[in-house]
Amino acid sequence: MHIITKDFVHRIDDKLIAADVALHARQFCVVIEWMKEKNITGDILDKGIWEPVMRIYKSLYPKGNFSIPSLMVGGVALRDVMYPVHINVAYGSFSIEPLKCIDISQSELEFIFQHYPEQGWRAFYGVCDLWDFGYGIDDLINMGSPAKELLCNARSSAVATPRILSGTDPDAAVQTACLMAELSIKASLTHLGWTGDQLKKLSHHLPKLAAELIKIRPARNDERLFHACSNFPNYVESRYASHGMTRLELMALSMRALFVASEAIRRISQRNMANEMEDRSDCPSRPVL
Repeated sequence: MHIITKDFVHRIDDKLIAADVALHARQFCVVIEWMKEKNITGDILDKGIWEPVMRIYKSLYPKGNFSIPSLMVGGVALRDVMYPVHINVAYGSFSIEPLKCIDISQSELEFIFQHYPEQGWRAFYGVCDLWDFGYGIDDLINMGSPAKELLCNARSSAVATPRILSGTDPDAAVQTACLMAELSIKASLTHLGWTGDQLKKLSHHLPKLAAELIKIRPARNDERLFHACSNFPNYVESRYASHGMTRLELMALSMRALFVASEAIRRISQRNMANEMEDRSDCPSRPVL
């Protein structure tokens, strides 16, 4: 049997770095290249090939993280704190417990549901929104949506907002939250056939954008979506003047933006965990945003 060499791994690894392939995926690519070169058939995870490759990679990158990363990392607000939420990569049929996706201790979570149950359920639905948003965008990009660039930028804003709110200077979150909502609606309209010129006419006006999306793709959350879009700060003015929002208000804005973004994506994808959860008898209606 051919034994894979460190020189081969190093050579292919350099090519993969130049092609901007992430570290966690490169060992798979190396194995595939080795099997092609040696005309080997079978499972790429065969221990006889996989284990030597991993030993070589761990010697090349002693501190490297080879685990498959989350599909995206967002966040949900509980009172005035932003907690990370990992939307993990999953295959096939699987069960999801939204609250377990939040990076929070069980004791903190129990305290929230005991004293601030509305906050707890808002976070619960926020996790559902992140699953719908993250997987919806991934589906749309993989199917070749014409809105790919807008979708990617919306996802970047969704990742940036909780990071900013987790820091000591949260004011910039106003811009990323507004962008998250706006880009998601514009992505949905683009996916449904709108042109760039049509989008420019509505500029940054979220209620008008929402009204157009509702007109083209109505759904049961129409009123909720329009109401949420009518409760944003002025996107342009907030660039140049103090928005005057408290930390609690910024947290509420981030959750409102997440709902708007995910609701826009739900209208052009097959993902709708949020509505499925709300239909369950053991879940209350989503709190007002």
